Amino acid sequence: MKRRTALKLSLVALATSYAQAFEKSKVVNTIKMKIKDPKNPTQAELKHTPEIKLGDVDANGYVSVDVSIGQQGIIHPSTADHWIYKIELFANGSKVAKVDLEPLISGGYLSCKVKKEGLKELKAIACCNLHGDWEETLKV
Repeated sequence: MKRRTALKLSLVALATSYAQAFEKSKVVNTIKMKIKDPKNPTQAELKHTPEIKLGDVDANGYVSVDVSIGQQGIIHPSTADHWIYKIELFANGSKVAKVDLEPLISGGYLSCKVKKEGLKELKAIACCNLHGDWEETLKV
């Protein structure tokens, strides 16, 4: 029985370390950020701001929602020391999706389907380990 318990604990430890593989100490900024002058955003601001795009509505009434991090062709990098570690998507104020991302092997992107009926607003929040949390809202 002790061997079984030890094996279970080892598997839990492995799963936990895999689920949080990036070094949390590299997340140095969790401040809510925003574009200072919306009419003249800087490249750094554009690089961190989520872009929300709607796709087709399927037969069940769900619309495809794609969130990529970066606007106007400026894409956020994914390096060992600078990456988007989390993206959250809200529909009408309720969280509908979340993705945790790893440096180097994943880019700042989330895709899901959301019920189109009654949908008024989508909000995406992108969390950069160095430059804080950036959000974008799309009125539907």
